Amino acid sequence: MRACPGRWPALAVIFALAACSAPPPPATGPRPVVVEAPRPLFGPAGGEVLPGAIHARVEVELSFRVPGKVAARKVDMGAHVERGALLAVLDPVDARLNLAAARSTVAAAEADVALARAEEQRYRDLRARSFVGQSQLDQHINLTRLAEARLNQAQSQFDLAANQSRYTNLTADAAGVVTQIMVEPGNVVSAGQPVLRFAADGEREVYVNVPEGRIDNLRQADNIVIEVLNNPGHSYRGRVRDIDPQADTATRTHLARVTLVDADEHVQLGATATVLLSAEAQAHSFRLPATALGSIDADRPAVWRIRDSDKGATVEAVPVEVLRYLDGEVLISGPLSADDRLVSAGVHRLSSGMAVQAILRTDKAAL
Repeated sequence: MRACPGRWPALAVIFALAACSAPPPPATGPRPVVVEAPRPLFGPAGGEVLPGAIHARVEVELSFRVPGKVAARKVDMGAHVERGALLAVLDPVDARLNLAAARSTVAAAEADVALARAEEQRYRDLRARSFVGQSQLDQHINLTRLAEARLNQAQSQFDLAANQSRYTNLTADAAGVVTQIMVEPGNVVSAGQPVLRFAADGEREVYVNVPEGRIDNLRQADNIVIEVLNNPGHSYRGRVRDIDPQADTATRTHLARVTLVDADEHVQLGATATVLLSAEAQAHSFRLPATALGSIDADRPAVWRIRDSDKGATVEAVPVEVLRYLDGEVLISGPLSADDRLVSAGVHRLSSGMAVQAILRTDKAAL
C-alpha cells in the first residue's frame, strides 16, 4: 500500500501545534530555610566540656529525732515550703504517755523531798536538845540530799520527755524544696531514719565528675561557662567551690561542685547542665546546631549567613573553625556576631547568592 503524499506535512503541523500548546515550567521562588542566631560563648570551648546536673548548695535528709509511727505527711515531692512549715507528723500517743509518766515521777520526787526535809528538821530539833546523836542527824541530812538529787533527775527526765513530745512534728529548718519522699503514713521509723530529702533555697551548683588527670584543668580555668539544657541560648558564669579529694572507687572520677554565679529562675533542680572550661578568653566563639555546619569544599568548614538587600534575602558562605563537636551541636569560631541569622538545616543544598526565605526556628512554620 502506498502512503499518501500529503499525510506527512499534516502530521508535522499537528506536532508543532502540540509543542506550542505545552504549559511553561513553573517559576522557582526563594528556597525556604530555617535560621537561628549563633549563641556566643564567654571563652573558647576548645578546653574541657563536663556534663552535670543542677543541685542546691544545701541538701539534707530530714528525719525525726524520736522513733514512732508516721501518722501524716503534709507535703508532696516538689513542694516549696517556708521555714517552720510542718512536713510530717508521728503518732503522738507514746510521747504523751511518756510525758505523763515523767510528770508523775516529778510529783513523787517532790513528795519525797518534802518528807525528807521535814524529817531532817525534826532531827535537828532533837539534836539541839541532845535527844539524838550527831550521826542520826547526819543520816537524815544525807537522805534529804538524796531526795533532792532524785527530784533533779526526775525534773530532767520530764524536760526530756517534753522535748521529745515536740519532736513528733518534723518541720523545715529553712525555706526550700522537697526533692524526695522516703516514707509514707503508716511506716514505723527509727530515730534518725531519713524521711524527706530537702533542698534549701539559695545558691545553685552543678555537680560534675572530673577524671583524675583533668582536675588541674578545672582548678586553673580562667573562664567557666555553664549552660542549662532547659534554657537554650543563655549561659551562666561558674565558680569552682570544691573538689572531692577522694576519687570514686568505681569510676575513678572526682566529684566537683561548680557554683552558678548569676543563677535565675530558669535554673531548676535536677536539670541537665554543661560546664565549659577555657584556658583563656577568645572572641567570636559560638555554639550552633550540628546541622548548621556545612563546607565550602572538602577541607573548609563553613556556615551560611543570611544577607538582606532590596532584591530579597540571599545566603553567603562564612568560613569558620570547628572547636569541638558535641552531641547534636558544634562549637565554632569565626567572623560572626550574635545578631547574625544562620541557616540551621539543609545547608548542603545551598550555594552563594541563592535567594532564600528565612524562617526562624522558633516560629511555628519551622516546626
